[in-house]
Amino acid sequence: MRYNRHDYFRYEFNPHLPARFRIQLQNKDKTLSNEGECELLDISTGGVKFFTFLDLPLQSQKLDLQLEFTLYQHPFEIIGHVVWKHAFERGFQYGFEFGEEQQVDDLIVQELKQYTRAGKNVE
Repeated sequence: MRYNRHDYFRYEFNPHLPARFRIQLQNKDKTLSNEGECELLDISTGGVKFFTFLDLPLQSQKLDLQLEFTLYQHPFEIIGHVVWKHAFERGFQYGFEFGEEQQVDDLIVQELKQYTRAGKNVE
């Protein structure tokens, strides 16, 4: 599945939502690296845009990650891959696409409804 940010609705977090990620190492056990911190800028049912100060090693192939965050009350641990990267003066933005085997669409929508009802996204 090719990443296209226009295929899904996007919900922008204001303030940004704290999250963590781990790189899925390309060994036979698919072990995970140490934890890195990031902030979710927006989310859809297909992926997220996140910011971190870390320069992740995005090569010509996709970088597999496990992304961990909590929306309203539900903790998510989603495996997927980084599909784009943009450098900024103080860090990097990344596009993260959920893996096709991840079945989180309905749960993300339900948690976003609760998140906005609770007034978490104050502008």
